Amino acid sequence: MKEDNVEFFPDDKQLKKAYKKSKRLSTIRTIIIVILVVIPLYIINVMISYKMGIKHYEELQKGIEIKNPNAYISNVNGSIGFIGGTFEYTVSKVIGRKNINLYNKNSSYGFGLKFNRFTIGSGKGGHRQGEWPDRIDSSGNLTMMVFHPDIEYKEYKDDIALLNKVSTDSLLEMTLSFDKKYKINEISDILPTTQISELLIDGYTKEKMEVYKKEALEYDGKVTYIRESDFIGFKSPERVNYYEANEALDNYKRFLDNLQFGFKNSDYKNEFSSIYSTLKAKDQLEGDNVDIIGVVVYGSPEELQKLSTNPHIKSSSVGIITKDIIFK
Repeated sequence: MKEDNVEFFPDDKQLKKAYKKSKRLSTIRTIIIVILVVIPLYIINVMISYKMGIKHYEELQKGIEIKNPNAYISNVNGSIGFIGGTFEYTVSKVIGRKNINLYNKNSSYGFGLKFNRFTIGSGKGGHRQGEWPDRIDSSGNLTMMVFHPDIEYKEYKDDIALLNKVSTDSLLEMTLSFDKKYKINEISDILPTTQISELLIDGYTKEKMEVYKKEALEYDGKVTYIRESDFIGFKSPERVNYYEANEALDNYKRFLDNLQFGFKNSDYKNEFSSIYSTLKAKDQLEGDNVDIIGVVVYGSPEELQKLSTNPHIKSSSVGIITKDIIFK
């Protein structure tokens, strides 16, 4: 009996042979699983994520176009994850023929990933009694302000008077606040030869206007204005020393179409639908009816200094310039 039991157990050679066979079978099973399951799932994930990425990128572009009509995504790198992915992108702005980088941003999309709201960084800021606040964003660029014609402010910014500080070979942008609301077809008479890049409109809700009016009444005069991040406007026709009203009407229609884009991000969906509803309530869905409260223009210091005697301009505020000069 003892001899039979000993012979029942395999020797080392048999064990090694069985082990190698088992390993081969395991490898084959793994390869089959990869071919039949993993690879198809990977391909499906890439296809779904790619399709989601295209929609997300379009949403980013639409949002940037609404928030900053002359800005665009100048560089983008993307990566795909599990049913989603991430974009790393740079937003730049066109001033005349110059491209200025504004900020870099990451934005994720897809399953289990958070959609990052894209904004122009708040940057540095501060206010000293009796002085206008610093208006520098996170990239070191000056930001602009506009003054609503329906609000009586204690003080108005006058950066045109400071243009003699700027080198004559500089190119700069400037916001002009009007003395009252104007229509699209009136702008060419107000600024016949000035380069206009953006038309600012009255898309503010009644509640927001009440807040602005209360601030203008109660706060220091140099801290009450509408910040650039709260501008509502659309791109002006791209013409050299010439403003085309019909093209402006077409651009306004595109702006309205963008507001109705199916944004997935709830913050932007609510913000943009609120602007559209406000314009509708004010009967300004037709381009001929929209109220223009100001414009963003660009040019050399010499060109913009000529606007100092324009009776329609209530205030002026410098934005990005090509030289390292700070206005206060």
